[in-house]
Amino acid sequence: MTPATRRGRRSPDVIVVGGGVTGTSIAWRLAQSGRRVLLLEQRGICSGASGRNGGMTGAGSSMHASAGAGRAVYALTTANLCALLSLPDELDTDFELRMTGTMDVITTDEQMAHLQTAVAAEREAGIAIELVDRDAAREIMPALTNDILGAAYAPDRGHLWPFALVTGIAAAAARHGAEIRTGTAISRLARSGDRVRGVVADGETIEADEVVLATNAWTPRLLPDLPRGAIVPARGQILVTQPLPPLLACPFGTNFDKEYGRQTPGGQILCGGYRRLDENEGLGTYREETTIPVLAGIARCLTDLFPDLRGKARVVRAWSGIMGFTADGLPLIGRYDSAPGLTVAAGFNGGGFSWGVVVGLVVARLLNGEEPGFDLDPFRPARFHDAAVTWANPFTAGEKNNPRAADALAGTA
Repeated sequence: MTPATRRGRRSPDVIVVGGGVTGTSIAWRLAQSGRRVLLLEQRGICSGASGRNGGMTGAGSSMHASAGAGRAVYALTTANLCALLSLPDELDTDFELRMTGTMDVITTDEQMAHLQTAVAAEREAGIAIELVDRDAAREIMPALTNDILGAAYAPDRGHLWPFALVTGIAAAAARHGAEIRTGTAISRLARSGDRVRGVVADGETIEADEVVLATNAWTPRLLPDLPRGAIVPARGQILVTQPLPPLLACPFGTNFDKEYGRQTPGGQILCGGYRRLDENEGLGTYREETTIPVLAGIARCLTDLFPDLRGKARVVRAWSGIMGFTADGLPLIGRYDSAPGLTVAAGFNGGGFSWGVVVGLVVARLLNGEEPGFDLDPFRPARFHDAAVTWANPFTAGEKNNPRAADALAGTA
């Protein structure tokens, strides 16, 4: 008999670990289907990477265009976008979803060559995106510097307020009967042989038929048999200005998605990136700290791309968050083959808001014995057991460091 049972509670059918966009989405859809759900979060809802996110969303990514998994990525992220569009009404929550389009700004010949190939692949997969020249890019976003080569413009992408979305989903999960416990530290999985039977949280063993880890960068700490380097914590940093008059017509990315930013409906401009100036490029650390070199690089990015900001934009806040980067740049979604009773949904490489809502539906279908509706083979959580882990993450390509170094893989920096 479990401690939970002794206190008169019914054991949950499913324990979901993690209170970000993915974990709350999974809890909501499972509870909606009639399952008894317990969501456990070590801090608060939307307190991790989801709450420190830039808030961009959309279908596809140019960094997956050349991968064999591209079509599977596009299918899931396109469905995620469709689901997002219906959520303001379904949740009765305004999370400031704005479908303004997004722009990948090209500043070098290398970026141009990459995006020429990527845009062609995305268009073939049905993604609405086009390569535009300098003049067309500046017509869409007049504040851009003249010192660009062009841009990839995707009219069906946009941005949102992460905190409002995640808390809205969590509230919907609770309305459907999910129990949500915050401030609950999970020390390990509870097992019987190979099978996962629950979790140990704050010294209490809580049993369930199924456990879902929606723990992103923290997954290796709860799943030590995940091959070393499959998921690596990666620190990202963001700064935000005081409210300004409308300047950025849509969110932007540049330098192979390594730098990015947007202007909120309230006028604040936020920008993140420049991990290459962080210690060990931000890889392998769980410390949520900001660093001067990175913030200075981000500020330069803003003023180089948008000269009107020079001397006018006052930075009022900066923060960092810990993302989960995977060895191949693809998330882990599905049942964990070597541990019956365990499902993983983690490692979204900084783009969780293009995945999390639809992953909630997919995982609920899996745990209810239904077909997921998507090709999940490229995202198999146990795929890194098949061969030695080789780092080929497209979101870190070109950086000076390789996270197979011992300190990064250990995740203890």
